Parts: sequence; structure tokens; C-alpha cells
Amino acid sequence: MNRVAFTPLVLLALFAPTAGAADPHPIELEVDASGVGQRILHARVVVPAAPGPLTLYYPKWVPGTHGPTTPLADLAGFRIRAGGADIPWVRDDVDMYAVHLSVPQGAKAVEVTFDLLLPGLSDSPQRQNTVASAKLAVLNLCDLLVYPKAADAMALPFHLALRMPAGWKHGTALPTEKTDAGRVTFGTVSLETLIDSPVLCGEHTKEVSIGPPGGKHRVFLACDSEAGLDVAAETKRGWDQLVTEADQLFGSRPFGSYTFLLALSDKIRYRGLEHHESSDNRLPELALVTPTVRQFAATLFPHEYVHAWCGKFRRPADMIVPDFQQAPKTKLLWVYEGLTNYLGWVLTVRSGLCSAEEGRNQLAVTAERMRNTRGRAWRPLEDTAAASHLLVDARGSWSAWRRSLDYYDEGTLLWLEADVIIRRETKGAKAIDNFCRSFFACPPGRPKAKGYSLDDLASALAAAAPYDWKGHFTRRVTLPAADAPLDGLALGGWAIGYADKPTDTIKAAEGIAKAIDLASSVGARLTAEGAVLDVIPDGPAAKAGFGPGMKVVAVNGRRFTPDLLRSAVAATRTGGQLDLLVESGDFFKTHTIDYAGGARYPRLDRYTSEPDLIGEITKPAAKGGQ
Repeated sequence: MNRVAFTPLVLLALFAPTAGAADPHPIELEVDASGVGQRILHARVVVPAAPGPLTLYYPKWVPGTHGPTTPLADLAGFRIRAGGADIPWVRDDVDMYAVHLSVPQGAKAVEVTFDLLLPGLSDSPQRQNTVASAKLAVLNLCDLLVYPKAADAMALPFHLALRMPAGWKHGTALPTEKTDAGRVTFGTVSLETLIDSPVLCGEHTKEVSIGPPGGKHRVFLACDSEAGLDVAAETKRGWDQLVTEADQLFGSRPFGSYTFLLALSDKIRYRGLEHHESSDNRLPELALVTPTVRQFAATLFPHEYVHAWCGKFRRPADMIVPDFQQAPKTKLLWVYEGLTNYLGWVLTVRSGLCSAEEGRNQLAVTAERMRNTRGRAWRPLEDTAAASHLLVDARGSWSAWRRSLDYYDEGTLLWLEADVIIRRETKGAKAIDNFCRSFFACPPGRPKAKGYSLDDLASALAAAAPYDWKGHFTRRVTLPAADAPLDGLALGGWAIGYADKPTDTIKAAEGIAKAIDLASSVGARLTAEGAVLDVIPDGPAAKAGFGPGMKVVAVNGRRFTPDLLRSAVAATRTGGQLDLLVESGDFFKTHTIDYAGGARYPRLDRYTSEPDLIGEITKPAAKGGQ
């Protein structure tokens, strides 16, 4: 929805049928984050309301997370008042996110106050929307407000005021009205825009303009230290080129300006969450000054930026819902997220945020992971999308058999295949770029979300290259399949191969996860302490009796270390053995793994009977590109 002022007539139309309000004022939201160091945030919401029954909602389904992810259990001190007196309220018997009350005679508004309790700093980093360290906070306003039941709830006008700790600065896509002594007020926006506009604030901050000179793109950084705010020249060039390459790919922008919010802290969890005019990105404190971590996270900005087109402006029609209580239907996430994942990978290489070789290494890891996903034999890809909100918090153990959020990585392979098909069918005259410029074409400003179906998608692809796209994708996503969709690699001129040393991409991933990835050899992943995270069904480790939760304590009679285990696996190529003493609860047992393949780490090898289309795909498209 466009950011425009609401007239009294519009407000009356919004409130009168449901909340009964006759007051033209917007809903006032005040967030006090000055006590964030104590792990508590205070919220105050003033809702215009006429006497009579009123239903208030706490947002449930959060866009981008594809699930009911607001922290309802962490609300405390929830009170509703009118005229200085408390009003009794009752929670709905079925919908825990709704409360009912009766507004007393003579009242023109109700005041709702509550606190949001944050996890302690000693707790493990959480998957929450709103997070904080001692020096910064990421505020997702879906966690900090209530709104009245209304026919057009997304359009309800909100006016936000935010108080921060002394000396902190903030970044957001919201229009700022006034800043005074740590208190910031923002222009009135719709509920949809407010929840779509997180705020990043902190003590150590930095703002970097990116893109072509005179543009309106920026990165706002907040870090736990000044040291982590250093942006290398090569990173800045990559960010600049990302904007240029995206313009070349899409040909139009569904926003007037864009803000990358980047929180840098070891106390919050790695994450990226898309919004229409901004994105909520989170990395370790020294990510930008640590080359391996910076390389590991290279696709973060491109992925979230692509979402402005794919996911925010264009999204599956069944994911466009009237409020934040109704569950979206997510079976087309293999487009929403899968196409975004693919285009984000393409833009990462085209912009120079990683090299072509590093890009191929990332693709190899993706393809190998999907090839090891045995659950595809019973669970079609579409079901991982439909059940996304259930799988997102599933245990990591047995993920290769259960399946996880595979619409991301397998989506990358599907859309690589689609890109290659377009190029082959048109003899190189067209590519997925042509589809993107047509399918995501938009007017300037902030257009409303435009839905699509599988039929719409197939028609748009056929305009780029005639093909049975609906039949193709139906086979790929709705049916179980024994094998991963690797045709895009083969037709693109490459195939999965293996090296006896990990690539830099794999080293970086292992370092971030503090894990030992032996999935391509013995079929297991372990922590640096030897705990078994997961095993590949029918792999050598599984056949030897290994299971998640066990712990390797000795390798061939010697105390376990990560390097010792890696060396023992490598030695199997020349006759070495793998006798592993394993702790399982209170019991110990030696397991012998029948494996003789040595160390194996995925890479891409050139398949010379086909032209190098992957090389063509990742070439910079903009003039003056890297």
C-alpha cells in the first residue's frame, strides 16, 4: 500500500463497521526500548474505539517467516484501559491471538500496554523476530502491537514513536518525522507497511550509501563493536554492483528507495528476512572483517534484495491474505523462495560478491545436499513448501529422511534448469532475465502485491520460450522422486565431482556451524565435539549403526579430535580403518564403518560435451560489470 495520509472519511470507513470508531486519528503505537539491556521492551497502543464489543488481535502469521512466529508466550503485563480505568478482557477460546472486551460508554479509545520479554544473553541465539544484544536491537513491530478486527485490517493507519537508549541511532525504511533526545516519531503508515518495516538501532552504527551515485539505496549497520563496522572496499564494490545488476535483471523497481539493515552480533542468530523496502539481515559481530565468514554470507544481501520483486511485489495469490491472523497457503514457496534463491545466487556472482569459481562451489554444495536428501522418495517438494511452518523448527536430526525447507536449495536447481531450458530452446537468444523483466515489471513507487498462480507462471515462461512449463514443474514438485533434479547442471555443462580437500566454501560453512561435514564420504555430520548431528539413511555411518545424538569419543583407539577423524576418513583410501568408539547415553560401543572411499568433498567438474551455460548465466549483465 502507498504511504499516503488517510482522510477522515477513509478512517470512518475502516473503523465504523467493526471497531465502531468515529475518531479520525490513527492508532498510536509507542515502543520504549530504553530498557533493552534488561531484556524487556515496553509497548503502548492507543486504539480509537466506540462503546461496545471490540476484538483485538496480536499478529500471528508473520510475512517472510511463513509461520505463526510472534512470541505470544513472552508477553507480560497485558492491560487494557479507557479513561484511566482497567477494562476486563478475555482470550478467545480457540484463537489464542485474539482478546475480546467491551468498550465502556463515553470512551473514544482504549489504551493497551504490555511488555515483551527477551531471552537472556546467556541463552542460545534464538530464531525470533525481535532480538537484542547489549549494544543493539532489531525491532520487528509485529511483536509489539495489537490491532482491532477490521474489514480492511492491512490498511489501518498507525503512528509510531520509539524511545531508544541514550546515544543510540536507528535505521529503517519508515519515514522519520522527528528525533528528539532518543525519542523518534515516524510518519503515519498502514499496518501492512508498519509490520513490513523493521527498525535496527544501536550504540555503534554506520550508514553506507550504495548503488549508482545519487541513488537512494543504503546499508545501515549496527554492531556490538566499532571494529565490526569496517566495510572492505571489495565488499562496497559488490554492494554497488548488486544494485546495478538487479536493475539490469528486472528492468524496474517496486520501491522508491531501499535499506539493507545489518545487525552484527554473536548474541543473535544468523538470519535474513525480506521486506518490501528493506531487509532484516543478521551476521556475527566480525562477519564483515573475517574473509571466510564474509564469503559464507555473500548471498545474503542478494537473496533478500530479490525478494522485493519475488515475494513482496509478486507473490503466490494464495499467500495474499486480508490480515495477520489468516494462514497463507504456501505450496508455491518453491517459486517465492526457490526462484529468489536462484536469482540471489546469480546476482551474487554477477555483482562480484563472490567469484565464478566460488559460485560454482556453492552450487556444488547445494546439489550434493539435495542428492543426499533421501526423503524425496516419499515426500514431494511441494509438500515441504505446504508444511513449511511445521518443518522450520523440526530437529536437524534425520533431516535427510524427513526433508527440511528443501524448496530453497532444490528451488535453486529447478530454476537453474528452467534458465538452461530457456537458453537452449531459444538457441541463446533469451534467458530467465527476459522472463524476469516481464513477470516482475512494475510501476514506480510502492505498488500493491500482485498475485499469481502456476498457470500465470507457466504462461509468462512460455512467452520467453515455448515449452510445457506447467507439466514440467508439476512433475518436478508434486511427485516423489528418487533422484535430485540435476539436469540443469548437466545441460549447463557441469557435473558434480569430488575432491579430497574441502573447498573454501565448505571450510567457511563448517567454521560457521562449528561442524564436521562428512556427508559425501561416510554419510554423517558431527559437531566439533564429536556429537552426531545427522546421518544419511543407507550411508556407511547409518549402516554401521550410527544415529543422531550419539557421540564419537575415540577414533581407531585414540581420543577424538576433528582433525583425527578427518585424517582417519582420508586414510581409508589406502587401507585405513574406521573403528569409532561411540557414547550413547550411559553406554559405549565400538562401531566399525565399512568405507574405503577416502575424503570426498563436492565440487563442479566441467562436462565438456555441453556448452558452458552456467558460465554464461553468471557473467555480469550490466555495462562496466565486474
